[in-house]
Amino acid sequence: MDVQRNLGTAHSNAMVKVGQSDGQLWQYMSRDAKTIVITGIITNANLANLRRELGAALDTDEPKQLIIGDDSDVYYLAIYDGQPTLAEDWRAGTISLSFIVPDGIAHSLTTTTATNTDGTDAVSFNNAGSYKSYPVITATMSGDNGFLGLASSSGGYLQFGDAESPDKIYGTKSDRALWWSYKSSPAGAEINKSCVTSYPYRLGDSKYPNAFDGLFKFGQGSSKEVATPVWASNSANVWHGPAIHGDIAANINGIRTGYFTFANRVDFQPTTRGFGRVEFNLENNGQSGIAAILRDSGDKSASRNFDCVVGTLSDTVHSLKSYVIPASWKTFIEAKITRRGNTITWQLSEINGKHSWRWSTTMAELGAMEITGVTIWQQKYSNNADLDIELTDSKFTWENETVVTDIPNLFADGDVVTIDTVSKKILVNGVEDRGLQEIGNHWDEFFLTPGNNTITVDGSSWATQPAITVDYQEAYV
Repeated sequence: MDVQRNLGTAHSNAMVKVGQSDGQLWQYMSRDAKTIVITGIITNANLANLRRELGAALDTDEPKQLIIGDDSDVYYLAIYDGQPTLAEDWRAGTISLSFIVPDGIAHSLTTTTATNTDGTDAVSFNNAGSYKSYPVITATMSGDNGFLGLASSSGGYLQFGDAESPDKIYGTKSDRALWWSYKSSPAGAEINKSCVTSYPYRLGDSKYPNAFDGLFKFGQGSSKEVATPVWASNSANVWHGPAIHGDIAANINGIRTGYFTFANRVDFQPTTRGFGRVEFNLENNGQSGIAAILRDSGDKSASRNFDCVVGTLSDTVHSLKSYVIPASWKTFIEAKITRRGNTITWQLSEINGKHSWRWSTTMAELGAMEITGVTIWQQKYSNNADLDIELTDSKFTWENETVVTDIPNLFADGDVVTIDTVSKKILVNGVEDRGLQEIGNHWDEFFLTPGNNTITVDGSSWATQPAITVDYQEAYV
């Protein structure tokens, strides 16, 4: 067998002619791909089979390890180039193979290891290769740690985590205090008890108190997630129907004046033959504090209004804004109330549609109002014809709450963190953690040069230095 590897790698020098000066100005040198040509004689009783086997072995679409018998301690990442030739004779043939080695480098098959056995913050060692190598670094944590930083003497730097790594994190979160799906009677809810309304008397006349009566049917509709009213008979000229009440716990900071969203989805279908209303009340210590109302108040037309209401600011309830819903709107809609500081926003939106409407008002009293519960009330007028009112779900969420979290540190005692500078990956206990990939890490500059090298390790200021192992394969030009 004859192997032509030549010496080192092919060098390509860039030169430039400067004016009329003698010679040229050298700019830089780059290493080119390497070519390895192997020729030899093969013998086999069945050259046809051997030809097919060799063809299959050579048919790769990316570089693979090429190990040559006279230098079996190293490999080249090579790929076959051109057309293999096999000059066949009886039971023998002369073969010629040409390989390209894109990086032009020979890599050791032996892994060399260096460690910081003395527990220091640096690992120093000698790389006996003649070309740079990219190491795999393993850090075994000797206690909790919030940060791992590595610096190579070649100028590369990698960091994972937060160098400050505070024990507590201050942030915001949302806390859903109520979620009724209406597949069944919501847990903890009361029907027609502890309920409030923004419209206690018909036309404000105490002689005609509106009434909580009747029942709900849960799990209705094709989705089995709808609540519909079961109307009671009531001949008094008042609004009446079933109401459902639920308490709202204080947010995680123990207050009831924070940001919130109160969202309700309902299919509200107006008719030309009856009246109907549904109230979505936010309670303030047993009274209606803020409410949204959907209503069809006319028995001659299928009209819909959306009312923005506040109460308990005085002895009377205030309707601040009323929106006439266009007939082009769908009947399946979401009524939403939000609070951000002192600003209350009412929003009405089609479900799976294109229409929406919103309106806001800002009052200091509204920002200071405590929310203690909710009441949702479906209504018809007296014994007149009713509407189809189908509740789908109701949700109340405290939002943007300030939270203080005493979190576990990024790395725990005994965690094994592996940094592969070749594939540019970090693994924690054998599992890749892409969330630790930091923008700005100098992966390409993090290598070992021929000769003396030092890798410096950094961690949280309060942490014990981890045990460091540096594994690498020497490389040769």
